[in-house]
Amino acid sequence: MAGLGDYEFQPPGDTPEGGGYGRGSMLRVAVLGLVVAAMVIAAGIYFVLHRRAVPSSAPVQQAAPAPAPATPTEEVEKIDLPPLDDSDALVRQRIGLLSSHPLVAKWLGTNGLVRNFVVVVDNISHGMNPSPHLRVLKPAGEFRVMMRGGATVIDPRSYERFNPIRQAAASFDAHAAGRLYLAFRPLLQTAYDELGNQEPVDRAVERGVVSLLAVPAIDGDVRVQQGEGIGYEYANDKLESLTGAQKQLLRMGPDNIRIIQAQLRTFAAAIGIASSRLN
Repeated sequence: MAGLGDYEFQPPGDTPEGGGYGRGSMLRVAVLGLVVAAMVIAAGIYFVLHRRAVPSSAPVQQAAPAPAPATPTEEVEKIDLPPLDDSDALVRQRIGLLSSHPLVAKWLGTNGLVRNFVVVVDNISHGMNPSPHLRVLKPAGEFRVMMRGGATVIDPRSYERFNPIRQAAASFDAHAAGRLYLAFRPLLQTAYDELGNQEPVDRAVERGVVSLLAVPAIDGDVRVQQGEGIGYEYANDKLESLTGAQKQLLRMGPDNIRIIQAQLRTFAAAIGIASSRLN
């Protein structure tokens, strides 16, 4: 599987404050990975990606294969599942019961929901960019930077673009979403097998969750610097060495990260991922 490239930060325009909206192509979105409930994982994790990318020399970090999650103690709901090709109506109905948030409804208006979700999970579990599969969603606004103490830092106003996504994530009962995931797991496994995988889909979900929980929620200034192309990269080597999926979550800002990670922890516990994997 091809690795995920490093997505550029657009340079600022000229403004009296020294920061501004990025020039060039408009932003496009990926609802990266575990849409904790946008198909059975109950928190929408949305990341902005630019149309152009700066090649990354950092290796893609992948979690080592983990044992299958422990079986949850609660009884799994029995749902009469249709064939995969006919599953959209049931998915829309059951996810619609978990959240009526407009962003969730927008995703539910697309087709091939189970396959779409599984491709996103598969991509994120390998640190890859799933944005081509989730173009239906786009946050307002653009990336901004500002100067502080002679350094270029991310303008906190950039994080506000993701507030609706945080609200969508918070609109779910993540525990109930976990129970629904278990009920839909046979369909998810079928779609995962179609991709040529030879492991339980639970392992891909676990890798994705664990990798996103490893993203730091950084309060205060986050420095960026001119990258190899026309955009920016993180000045901190540890941040720049994160996988592309992790860096997209990082760009949502600390408050949004904490809420999404809290939903992921609740979801993970509900589907039986060991707590030792979630620290």
